Amino acid sequence: MKIEELREIFSENGLYAVRVENGAIVSHCRIRCLQSQQRKSGAVLFYFCNGLLTDGFILREDEFVTSLRV
Repeated sequence: MKIEELREIFSENGLYAVRVENGAIVSHCRIRCLQSQQRKSGAVLFYFCNGLLTDGFILREDEFVTSLRV
């Protein structure tokens, strides 16, 4: 998946639930979080396999962090 496609999907700040099949995002939704203070904007994706956190990445303006291996 190209970074432009990811930025379009994760264009709003928040926490996302994403379903991936065969390496492709097949469904996603944004979970709205109430924040009492302004924070740096961005989106975070965590990858779970069999209930274990295995990977993730962060999307922020002008920044892409990949491979948050745990």
